[in-house]
Amino acid sequence: MRDYTIEEVVKSLSEIKKKSRKRVLVDQRSYLIGILVHRFRLTEHNVARLTGYNRDTIHYNKKLPIRLCSDSIYKSNVCIFANLYPFDFEIYSKTLEEEKELKKNISVSLVIDAKTYKRLKSAGWLRGHKDVRTTIKQLIDKTLRVWDE
Repeated sequence: MRDYTIEEVVKSLSEIKKKSRKRVLVDQRSYLIGILVHRFRLTEHNVARLTGYNRDTIHYNKKLPIRLCSDSIYKSNVCIFANLYPFDFEIYSKTLEEEKELKKNISVSLVIDAKTYKRLKSAGWLRGHKDVRTTIKQLIDKTLRVWDE
């Protein structure tokens, strides 16, 4: 597999018509923007600065290769650039989904009486917390650490 640089991808991107909404050109543009964002880990602002596209266009186009990576029409539209600049968006999208699952927070609803709420509020005040939820989370974490020992 041939290694390629940011400059090569930016040069190819500059050769694509900017204002066209033809599916082929949009797919090619999104593939190259996707490479800049996902493979090279450039921010939307950096890609916008390098390419001359506005940041909103970058934001929209960076999602398309992940969403359309298994679409046969998309694959045929980007085959030229996929050969020049190989990057497996299918594997990358699965990795992103796995990371997203690990980062998910679970919401728990809790009903307590006024007396307990006041105790939690005062305990939080002593610790410098402005929100009771912070105090509750900290107390649960501390209790679980003791439990694990």
